[in-house]
Amino acid sequence: MQTRTKLLTLLLIPIAILVSYLYGLFPDSWERFYSLGINKWFIKILSSITGIFPFSLFEWGIYIGVITLIGYTLYTLFRIFTHLDMGLKIFLNYLLNLGVTASILFFIFIVGWAANYKRPHFSEKYGIVMADYTPEQLGELYSYLLDQAGKIREELPEDENGNAIPYGDHQDIFRRAQAGYDIAGQAFEALNGHYGKAKAVFASPLMNYTGITGIYSPFTGEPNINIAVPPITIPSTTCHEMAHQRGYGFESECNFIAYITSMANPDLDFQYSAYIMAISYTSNALAQADREILLSINATMSDKVYKDLVNINEFWDSYKGGVKETAEQINNAYLQSNGVESGTESYGEMVNLLLALYDKYH
Repeated sequence: MQTRTKLLTLLLIPIAILVSYLYGLFPDSWERFYSLGINKWFIKILSSITGIFPFSLFEWGIYIGVITLIGYTLYTLFRIFTHLDMGLKIFLNYLLNLGVTASILFFIFIVGWAANYKRPHFSEKYGIVMADYTPEQLGELYSYLLDQAGKIREELPEDENGNAIPYGDHQDIFRRAQAGYDIAGQAFEALNGHYGKAKAVFASPLMNYTGITGIYSPFTGEPNINIAVPPITIPSTTCHEMAHQRGYGFESECNFIAYITSMANPDLDFQYSAYIMAISYTSNALAQADREILLSINATMSDKVYKDLVNINEFWDSYKGGVKETAEQINNAYLQSNGVESGTESYGEMVNLLLALYDKYH
């Protein structure tokens, strides 16, 4: 590639930014044209192709990319030290090549998926409007979630330690997750359609140190799932990453969609996984709003549900440390750079959506 062509390639960055900006100016029209049109079909085709492979192309692409970058950097340093008279030219060409690569990846990221951050909110599109709620209303929701979770918990299998587990392994969960989307898609059109299945991350145990349970890859259309976590949390996590696959970027909305689709799933392990996720967020919100109400409701909690929640909390407590804090800061910066002003705090905004849903249908 000639230098002039490389320099022109750098223009992909402002072009991608312009596309995202235009989406923000006309969100409703762009959603019909882009999110529910060409982008939806693009992701469906892409994920179907990458879905042929049983492993995550995104994960292995990262490994190959890192190795390639290290090798190219060492090769460049070698050339500089063996051709000192051309050292500056070699170094500038190295920087230009990195810039070209970054420009192409950024363009694919924005135009291929991330422009969806500008689409209308899922909740507003379907009349699930957030409003101000009292601690008492939050407590009512929390009681409902605990009561429903307690009933389902009695029907689920357990591991040797008495903790709830799904009906099958992670591959079985990935296969069954589509059922919830098929049913929920009848009421929420934006969720319908068949895409490539979720993929297990080979380095899942290492992901635990970052606190990350799943990553969606816009480059391959793959929902990537950390499978080295308490198994009962995997169904709702899978549905969360599948929401990203359907063009939703905001974490609060993907959590909400995960709740809706897991609850729509005919299998009780998916429904229980949704309740566990919702209980975790709601209890944190209630602890800040009125701790006395939280404690009084907790006294009515099912012993088995309590045991599952303690198991999950202890699991993640064992991974606290600098790596996890750094990963959270990076994730926070990433979300804010895509227009999520509250950053990682947006995960907790799911509680408002749950309250709106509960208020609308109960």
